[in-house]
Amino acid sequence: MISKKINQVKRLFSDSIAFLQLKLYTPHKNDKVLLINFKNPNLYHRFFYLMVKFYQLSGYTICYPMDFARFRNLRNKDRYLGLIVREKNFLSIHKRNLPESVIEISDEMFSPDYFSNYFEYQNKQENVFHVPMSFHPFMYSQEIWNRKVNTERKRFSSIFCYGNFDAQAYLDIRRTEFTVETRVDLLAFFQKKEKFISVHGKEEIVSADNKLNKKYVFAIKENYGIKMEDIRELLSYFNFYLCCPGVVMPLCHNVIEAMSVGTIPLIQKEYAEVMYPNLTHQSNAIIFNDLDDLEYIIQDKIFNYSDQEILTMKTNVLEYYDKYLSPHGMVKNLNQSILKKKPIYLQAEHRSVKFLR
Repeated sequence: MISKKINQVKRLFSDSIAFLQLKLYTPHKNDKVLLINFKNPNLYHRFFYLMVKFYQLSGYTICYPMDFARFRNLRNKDRYLGLIVREKNFLSIHKRNLPESVIEISDEMFSPDYFSNYFEYQNKQENVFHVPMSFHPFMYSQEIWNRKVNTERKRFSSIFCYGNFDAQAYLDIRRTEFTVETRVDLLAFFQKKEKFISVHGKEEIVSADNKLNKKYVFAIKENYGIKMEDIRELLSYFNFYLCCPGVVMPLCHNVIEAMSVGTIPLIQKEYAEVMYPNLTHQSNAIIFNDLDDLEYIIQDKIFNYSDQEILTMKTNVLEYYDKYLSPHGMVKNLNQSILKKKPIYLQAEHRSVKFLR
């Protein structure tokens, strides 16, 4: 009990010092300002941080007036959302010296009902905007999201996949309205194949010569947890990336990381259709309907595309990323939606999925 009380006092002291430092921070004068008027950013946790971070990366000064109580709530409730007040010089809490024209966002402009467009309107609802998925938050916070990667290197004509395949965590999606194959089932599907390879380190990829060509290459976290700073480089060695769904929804940050280096998504139809704009078969993705269709694609199609077909798809993937998924692309599209007063959907992960019930 005494130990708990001491820790509470230490945290209060630490928060007080951090808040004082934030009060003293005055950003340089800037004609591009994002003014935040949000009472409940916690609803969107990491996705709120990512949206605001994209504005900062696009050259905006972030202004979010708040008192000490809100500061503490943001700083301590969620490790990703907390980055907006933990990162140095991320935002100002003073609403002064603002330019005449600012971009302002508030709770009323956003909805966490992210998937209604797919389930209720069959993706035909017009004049709405879905803030897209993005990299893992730490890739932006640690400033490794835009490290130079050689996207022109000669690639393996192979399928790559990496991540956590823990069955306890990644079977929850079966209890939702989504019908995508789980990442556990996708791993089991490929493990039965003669061309399946599980790698145990970076050197197995970068020094592989042709040993990995026309293979199904998996970096399973328990065997090889890829360092975050290596993810995009390793993705750039492959033509195709198998897109596995997240815990409770199809969307997962891995597909965005793959597309950022021109690696073509091999993705199930439902997954492709909850990305906006929808991914398109043999244009910026290879789309399968179910495991039978996936079997046909990997046996008869995916390794038989010509070099020109691969180059065209890779170019389209990079263009899609730049236009819709990059910080400057997302901010441009979101600003246009704000000006046109479109309904805006922002991910809230588990909370977004609950709307489907």
